[in-house]
Amino acid sequence: MDGKKVVVVTGGSSGMGLAISNKLHNLGMHVIVFDIQEPPVNFEFYHVDIRDDQQIKLALSNIPQLDILVNNACVYFEQYLEDTTNEEIDRMVDINIKGTYLVTRNAFAKIKAAKGSILMIASCLGLVPELTSPLYCTTKAGLAMLTKCLAQQYAEYEIRGNCVLPGPINTPLLQRSFQDEASAVRCAERIPLKRIGEPEDIANMVAFLVSEDAGYITGGAFPVDGGVSSSSMYSK
Repeated sequence: MDGKKVVVVTGGSSGMGLAISNKLHNLGMHVIVFDIQEPPVNFEFYHVDIRDDQQIKLALSNIPQLDILVNNACVYFEQYLEDTTNEEIDRMVDINIKGTYLVTRNAFAKIKAAKGSILMIASCLGLVPELTSPLYCTTKAGLAMLTKCLAQQYAEYEIRGNCVLPGPINTPLLQRSFQDEASAVRCAERIPLKRIGEPEDIANMVAFLVSEDAGYITGGAFPVDGGVSSSSMYSK
């Protein structure tokens, strides 16, 4: 890849994933997107449903070098425990946890060869509860712990693993959760910094964590949430 670092971004075609892809591309990296929809930018693209082990393996078989893996793909919905269907449980766990695990497991040999970096995009809701989405909170807390496990287990191979914990970010995923514009305003008012974050806020943190400037950082979970996880706003 002409000396460029190669990065795979799952869910890299929209929202935070697209912002991450654009940022790393602008820093001179070769960006490869795994998604179920094509990105609006001409990145190398593979149609990958991360729940499908064979799709992941086929895509990775075309990639000889992999320096950085950004596990971004996820789903979100609000549903109380007693109202969550078996199908909803399966979908969220299969994408947020199992799919991320499958991609990381299958990419690991290439990451190991590159002495590379693994990034998880979790959520501040892996630290503080949102009472209307216990399953989502649980899956994102799981990614934070997976990050710590990988960082500890594979440090001897000079592999770094870190986790970014976004707060409310202005993406289609968040916008779909708002009933109306007033809902978005109320969300912003509850954030200590009084604004909903932008996808670029997350991309900037990812860019730092995969850079040489962060070469002594591994196993960390870094909130980028306007102060949400330092408050008890979601517990009220």
